[in-house]
Amino acid sequence: MVPTWTASASASLSPRERAAGIPARLSRALLERHRGRALRGLGRLDEARTHIERALSAFRAHGEAYNTARALTDLSEVLLAREEPGAALPLIDEAIRILSEEDADQHVEHLRRLRERCSDPLEG
Repeated sequence: MVPTWTASASASLSPRERAAGIPARLSRALLERHRGRALRGLGRLDEARTHIERALSAFRAHGEAYNTARALTDLSEVLLAREEPGAALPLIDEAIRILSEEDADQHVEHLRRLRERCSDPLEG
């Protein structure tokens, strides 16, 4: 069973979080995102989507533009794996916009390839 993130869990910092200087709100959201990525890799797409959506909500709530875009990318990959390119496309476009402003060229290039898969779902 994969533990879930809750708002109360972010109320305190662990010693490791304090040592790393990572705020609890961000470290919990990052954990959710990476859990979602791992679950996607295992083919557990519904669970992956749930974790990534939690991370996305947290990143948006705290104004984390870069991490929001990375979670949007992850969520679009889940949607493409579920053969839902129409649902993935607006997320990809939003992530491209954000990451272009962040000068994250490598990530933008990956998103452009994902975007091409939305128009040609046989590529994949």
